[in-house]
Amino acid sequence: MSDAPASSSGPEAPEAPATAGVFARERRALTIGIVLAIMAFAAEGMGVVPALPSAVRELHGLPLFGWVFSTFMLAWLVGTIAGGQLADQHGPRRPTALGLLGFGGGLLLAASAQGMAQFLAGRLLQGLGGGAMGAAAYVAVARGYPDRLRARMMALISSMWILPAIVGPAVSGFLVEHTSWRVVIAGVLPLLVVIALLALPAMRPLAVAKPAGAPEASRTVAALRLALGVGLVMGAADLRPHGLIWALASGGVGLVLLLPALRALLPAGTLLARPGLPAGILARGLLGFAFFGSEAFVPLTAIELHGATPTQAGLALTAGALGWTGASWLRDRLESAGGAAQRARYVVIGFLLLALGIAAVAAVLISPLPLYLVPIGWALGGAGIGTAYNAGSLICIAAAPPGREGEVSGQLQLTEALGTAVGTGLGGILLALGLKLGVGAHSAHALIFALPLTAALVGGAVARRIDLAAAQRQ
Repeated sequence: MSDAPASSSGPEAPEAPATAGVFARERRALTIGIVLAIMAFAAEGMGVVPALPSAVRELHGLPLFGWVFSTFMLAWLVGTIAGGQLADQHGPRRPTALGLLGFGGGLLLAASAQGMAQFLAGRLLQGLGGGAMGAAAYVAVARGYPDRLRARMMALISSMWILPAIVGPAVSGFLVEHTSWRVVIAGVLPLLVVIALLALPAMRPLAVAKPAGAPEASRTVAALRLALGVGLVMGAADLRPHGLIWALASGGVGLVLLLPALRALLPAGTLLARPGLPAGILARGLLGFAFFGSEAFVPLTAIELHGATPTQAGLALTAGALGWTGASWLRDRLESAGGAAQRARYVVIGFLLLALGIAAVAAVLISPLPLYLVPIGWALGGAGIGTAYNAGSLICIAAAPPGREGEVSGQLQLTEALGTAVGTGLGGILLALGLKLGVGAHSAHALIFALPLTAALVGGAVARRIDLAAAQRQ
């Protein structure tokens, strides 16, 4: 769109006076638009997720519990790539609008589901829409703010989880216990209408002109291959439906699809944790695997092993979100005092805190220890991801070539979605197989948390390879 102001097309624009902040007049509308969009994710995460165990039980789909998250995140993966590329070409407004439509349609489909097939289809649409919105938000931060304000903006985005974190699980639990999980899912829809009315106009000034020359090859097709390939490989790990022959065929086809797609979508050396941007992007994937691969099963395990109510089970999510937000703000304050050179160190510290949180929560859930210790342990896990998440994001954004912030944003979201999908999917498969093989409920649930704990420890090692110089690049 050729009518976009040149000054809003990227982070190279002249910076405002030092006294100007994220709510300065020239940025106020953009800031409000971004935080309202993030509020939708917070409402879904802190309201809908605690209701999922009840939904899956009513739809007789407990063996597919892991796929409720994996379907969402694999679709999110595709949405982030498509949304990031669309934002690079046209600005963040268009993918945000399309994302709102997909996210809302998925909520409607899931809320009216009469079986697991329809419910999973709704989760797929939610993931596609949410991924596009998330990628667009990162592009808006990269293009609409100078580096000195990006850390503050990322912390503000994290703070949008505070209110949903405080009231979301409690309201969700109350509605599930006294009405229906369907009311919880449908209750997010009015917020999407408000976002559409307020956020989309605020993003209009960030529209960009289409680049001259031949159009860039679409990364969306590669993302589709990757999502399908990962789904087939995870299906191969679940031997229950068709046996060994199915597992070998599914796994082989999945690898053929996903390996070339990963090479096309990620920087060279990502899977080998090459120092710099590749290590930073891989660290994001391990962070998603460790945190969300644990959090997805905390309410279910609390209900199954301790007889917790949906409200009680959701309190851990509240504690984790508050820990995330508090650590994000603290890291922002420390960075303001000490500069950006310590960002990579914060990522390492965050992984270690997360590992401690996972270990603490697992120890309580699989033992007779009192349930009130779970929120305390998961607050520590939330502090871990809050310490690492924004620091790693800012390192990668600073390393993005000019005009390709959307691509790097998509890569960050891609590895996070991939790590979350694999972590939750494998956790669900291990749970179902463990129960089928008769290892006992406590042992089966212990297997779930062993995977993300390992990912957190590996992530701490990978984070040491992030190039500190990338954090200082403007």
